[in-house]
Amino acid sequence: MHEWLNQWLAATSPVWLLLVLAMVAALESLVLVGLLVPGVALLLGLSLLAAEAGISPWQWWLAGAVGAFVGDTISFAVGAWAGHRIDHWPWLRHRPQQLQQGRAFFRRYGVWSIALGRFVGPLRPLIPALAAALSMPWRSFLWVNAWSSPAWSAVYLLPPLLLGQMLTLNGPWLWGLVALMTIVALWVAQRMRL
Repeated sequence: MHEWLNQWLAATSPVWLLLVLAMVAALESLVLVGLLVPGVALLLGLSLLAAEAGISPWQWWLAGAVGAFVGDTISFAVGAWAGHRIDHWPWLRHRPQQLQQGRAFFRRYGVWSIALGRFVGPLRPLIPALAAALSMPWRSFLWVNAWSSPAWSAVYLLPPLLLGQMLTLNGPWLWGLVALMTIVALWVAQRMRL
């Protein structure tokens, strides 16, 4: 299997991995979609593959930050458009506790909820939309989003990339670490949703 991975990585342009990273980071941030996508597990796996492919930490960090910025901006725009109708969306209507937690989080932390919410799994994709629905100004949102996206990317994406580069993983070690980190990430995500 290691030979297949090396061939695939050699044939795949690093640009494609960077685009996939940006897309997954954006999807993980989107209202509703981010609640369904196992983003942390995908991001960890992609980071380890990027280490194997020799992608620069600066490129990886930037692609993740851009994806997170775009995803949160789209979620904020959706929340601004939907307003309080967001409560009546079919998937969220059946999860009033998540909506209440998101609103309480926003009311407690205000503009800082955009930055802090990035690091709270189940609330991450809801906070930007709820902030907009609760009339947070665009200017305030964009300011916090602009500096918290790179911070999130550094915290979530650089450690697994640098770990993979330090270990110069190959073969079963790479797949074992990807599997272990994926299992841990899914377990943590599941526990946080309870």
